[in-house]
Amino acid sequence: MEKLIKGRKYNTDTAKLIGVVGEQQNLYIKRTGEFFLYFVDEKIVPLSFDKAQKLVKEKLDKNIYNQLFNRTGTEFISIEIDSKVVQAARKEAVARNIRLNTLVEEAICEYLNLKNV
Repeated sequence: MEKLIKGRKYNTDTAKLIGVVGEQQNLYIKRTGEFFLYFVDEKIVPLSFDKAQKLVKEKLDKNIYNQLFNRTGTEFISIEIDSKVVQAARKEAVARNIRLNTLVEEAICEYLNLKNV
């Protein structure tokens, strides 16, 4: 089932089913990391990260919770960035003698005001 909600597509055929969280309610995660509930009556409700986390903690197995929310180490992601930004970032990474992914991670941490990640 596919629905467009506030310009965002939610599709039970392409999203990953996380589990059954209530009577006739299934929790899905999109490739983008967005969560949504699908109801058997063909209703789809997008969920915030925090609401999805709480729902998984309360309704599903601890292992599922840990897989989704207690990740450690590194993860591979794929993003599209304007070519000019990528060129500037590569140049800066070379100048600082660091890897491009390290530069991007530092920039994201700085933007999000994260310390010692």
